[in-house]
Amino acid sequence: MRAVLDRIYLYSGYAAALALLAILGLVTAQMVARWSGLLLRGGANYAGYAMATTSFLALAYTFNHNAHIRVGLFVGKAGRWRRAVEIWCYTLATLATVFLAYNAVKATRFSAKINDISQGQDATPLWIPQTFMAIGAVIFAIALVDHLTRLVLTDYQGVDPIEVGWPDQALASRPARLVFLGAFLLLVYAAAQTMTGFDRDAIALKIGIFLFVLFFLLGSGLWVGLALMGVAYIGMIGFTTRNPGNAMIITVWTGASSWTLTALPLFIWMGEILYRTRLSEDMFKGLAPWLGRIPGGLLHTNVVGCTVFAAVSGSSAATLTTVGKMSIPELRARGYPEFMTIGTLAGAATLGLMIPPSLTLIVYGVTVKESITKLFMAGVLPGLVLAGMFMLYIVAWYFLKPSERPEPEPRLGFMHALRNSTLLIPVIALVLLVIGSMYTGYATATEAAAFGVIGALLLAALQGSLTVGTFTESLLGATRTSAMIALILMGAGSLSLSMGFTGLPRALAEWIATMNLSPVALIAALTVFYIIIGMFLDGISAVVLTMAIIEPMIRGAGIDLIWFGIFIVVVVEMAQITPPIGFNLFVLQGMTKHDITYISKTAVPMFLIMVVMVAILVAFPWLATWLPEQLLQRP
Repeated sequence: MRAVLDRIYLYSGYAAALALLAILGLVTAQMVARWSGLLLRGGANYAGYAMATTSFLALAYTFNHNAHIRVGLFVGKAGRWRRAVEIWCYTLATLATVFLAYNAVKATRFSAKINDISQGQDATPLWIPQTFMAIGAVIFAIALVDHLTRLVLTDYQGVDPIEVGWPDQALASRPARLVFLGAFLLLVYAAAQTMTGFDRDAIALKIGIFLFVLFFLLGSGLWVGLALMGVAYIGMIGFTTRNPGNAMIITVWTGASSWTLTALPLFIWMGEILYRTRLSEDMFKGLAPWLGRIPGGLLHTNVVGCTVFAAVSGSSAATLTTVGKMSIPELRARGYPEFMTIGTLAGAATLGLMIPPSLTLIVYGVTVKESITKLFMAGVLPGLVLAGMFMLYIVAWYFLKPSERPEPEPRLGFMHALRNSTLLIPVIALVLLVIGSMYTGYATATEAAAFGVIGALLLAALQGSLTVGTFTESLLGATRTSAMIALILMGAGSLSLSMGFTGLPRALAEWIATMNLSPVALIAALTVFYIIIGMFLDGISAVVLTMAIIEPMIRGAGIDLIWFGIFIVVVVEMAQITPPIGFNLFVLQGMTKHDITYISKTAVPMFLIMVVMVAILVAFPWLATWLPEQLLQRP
């Protein structure tokens, strides 16, 4: 039975990867048809269906690989009560996934019963693509039931066990675990009954319950996407009479099958390809001879390398991992101080979120319904300015701390440096292909993502570093990351729906309006707000979780949503290097084996530079709006 279940999870991941391949093919076909003046009937809808298929079929596979995100701080500190905490988390997760699967199957059967068809020119019977949603949700539910059963009945430690095991556990016997499980189920049932039927006009009560349930679920270690669904469910049963299952599954399906969202897995895939080929290594070799001449020496390769790779990745973690694997050993070997090596890398890797293509900007654009292409263009100049500020910090260190300077790099001849620079041509060509195709109007953001994947595959093939193994690993890696983000978006969509029904965003916007805050004061308050929540949530979660509340405030204050997207990215970058849940800090901890406290200290100067960047954006808003305006003025 164990082997059968593991194969089901694995094959569902493979099926999701095939759907991702289908996305690439459909987006490319749509683009070619548009250039040729032809109409690919239903092409965008089919790509959206493939996107939903990828998202749902990969959920269980991604969970098995421990790639879904959760705030594991309390779990990790539970000590001998670790198994009890894990049983609690897996119990809640199982209930959430069973709820999702039940309503996915119910919605699919209803679509087939009434012969519901898509609104596009393809007129597809919706039960056909929704069947893949139902299958993926059911497999996900089976996986959680499977993991919970093993956790209760065996010595299994869950999808993220610690290397030293769980010694001296409080729940050593199977009967004790079963009693705990029963107690947790009764507790959840009692909580749901208690949360039902509150006063719809009690705004303060709504805010209190939403925040309490949110932080309780996230803090106890529940996976972020499922925690958001749990908060949404409580909000709907507490303050509305609407059936939460029907409303939430419609929202989840609509969001998951979006054409715009198809850019997300494609950009992720492009970064995965580059990470697994020789292109990243060649980039360092090409940069080193030139940057060694600048005060601060090869420390600048952290910033410039991250800036270049950010333009072809979109992921902070992918940028950090790729550049870090190249630069950390080289800088250590040359005697650069560890504090500067790690700190500059932690900060510079966040550029992967701002310089297009940016996963955070895609998620933000989908959430607030703004042009992804304009958001991408808006991130170029602020990204370059922030990179320049990071480099100035390195120059300042060079002059202020002369005792920490390593031996100067040997001078290479101009021709030797020039020969090394040819190694940069492939990456620069890919950057120009992706960004240039959007700016010149030849491609939308989604089509530019397809350009990036095809370009990365061609470059890797020409280098001889593209094998069946690297291709498969990159495709499955992109599938897992896409499913992880998709689950968060599903939860966020459900939460936005719930908040809309409760009227909380409108009430908060009205409350903010009564305070008569100036736009600058509002931005200052939101900066503090995002820094605080960034201590507990990853960047994408912070964006999708708050936009339902924040967007009405921003529109009411007359703040440009394109500009605000760049502001959001800067404060989300801060979250990447802010303990206790700074993703870059955890990635660096795994790479360097330093304590998380030490890594956090190295990132403090970069955090302060980002605070200054917020002030610069407020003082010079044209940094974020000039390029999109030029794009808008093009004939």
